[in-house]
Amino acid sequence: MKQLPFFVMPGSALADLREEMEIIEGERRAKLIIYRYGQRCGKGLVEHMDLDAEDLEDAKSILPALWMETGLSRLTMESDSDSELIVHLEESIEGQDGRRCDFARGYLSGIMTALLSTRFEADEIECISEGYPVCVIQIYEVPDILKPQRIVISSEQPKYELEKGYSYLIEEEKQDQAMDVFVDAVHHGSSGLCITREYPEKIRESNELDGVPFLWLSSDQTHDFSREPMNIPLLYADLKTFITENPDPIVLISGLEYLISQNSFPKILKFIQLIDEKVAIANAVLVVPISPLTLREQELKLLEKEMRAFLS
Repeated sequence: MKQLPFFVMPGSALADLREEMEIIEGERRAKLIIYRYGQRCGKGLVEHMDLDAEDLEDAKSILPALWMETGLSRLTMESDSDSELIVHLEESIEGQDGRRCDFARGYLSGIMTALLSTRFEADEIECISEGYPVCVIQIYEVPDILKPQRIVISSEQPKYELEKGYSYLIEEEKQDQAMDVFVDAVHHGSSGLCITREYPEKIRESNELDGVPFLWLSSDQTHDFSREPMNIPLLYADLKTFITENPDPIVLISGLEYLISQNSFPKILKFIQLIDEKVAIANAVLVVPISPLTLREQELKLLEKEMRAFLS
């Protein structure tokens, strides 16, 4: 993949970006977006410099010099734990006016994730914007819910032939065929991700999809795999990560009507357009079932224009 050149962003620009995101998305979502933006920047820095680490100790030795490239703060390390890392950020350009270092902790998460090819998250325990002398960040390894696990591969011929690099719209009421297409692809070696309105465990059991990652469209946020239906930026980030980081990917979005009802049709149409671009670049497959009766004729035609009609 071609690497784009890096540029330096002044601290004032980062503050302005956060303010605009808070106006558009609200404070809570703005924090999440800034954090994920930092993660992508951290991963990009590691990839740009073509670095990797053998283990956590190796990553610890690389991190201080790498952090100097960011210009976000001065970093010192405190923890010698085998499972997590505690860092102190001095003179943070981000922690001010009651706002925390969401971009910086995302950057640290992205760096560690890219160095070790293992998912790391980062929490800010203390911040100078709240009166503490330094910002304290805890970085820790977490299970990667988007990473497919090995499943049984069928020896039979595939039922469906899907051309790679395209999105398919399946117009049906019960969405049974879309699931059948997805299951068939996964059982013949594709890396699958299912986004669904139904509780994932029910679908896993009935379709022999153990090892396939699911994202559940639900306001119940007690599970790692739950995604708030109105948090489209997070859903887009998850899909982009899955499509670009897994071989032969296929994504099923079952619940598009629900996403439209919780947001707006123009917002979800833009979401589909952005995902379709990533699908084309990564040579992936996107399957989207929709009930025609739930949309206006013009809305359905716009979806049909963006995706291929599925012909069984």
